[in-house]
Amino acid sequence: MQQFGSQDWRAGRIREWLLLLLRFAITRDPKDEAAVIAMADEMDALGLQWRPSAPSFFRRTSSEVCKMIIALDDPRRATILKKHIARIDDSRLRRAFQAAVDLERGSSTAPYEEKRRDLWVGLKS
Repeated sequence: MQQFGSQDWRAGRIREWLLLLLRFAITRDPKDEAAVIAMADEMDALGLQWRPSAPSFFRRTSSEVCKMIIALDDPRRATILKKHIARIDDSRLRRAFQAAVDLERGSSTAPYEEKRRDLWVGLKS
């Protein structure tokens, strides 16, 4: 029984991490990016007696995704963000992240503020 509680706790932490990534995708605020990285460090260190010397999955993924959120002209942007989107199991969270990073319309064609107005269109369940 305790194993299920542990899995629920891990799932909650992953969801919290995904929500922090979504928040950064919306705000693009360096404080929100720092929160993502801090959570990633914490998650990578779970179960270890010390902090890992090299970035593990969550830190590496967070850094990569955050970089691509703001790198509108990077040719790798769509590939990296689509890979991240494919990992998101919750369909509402996945659609929200897709809307926030705006891969559909081509991110560099419309100004950021203009795109933000339509961010939540089509996300109703």
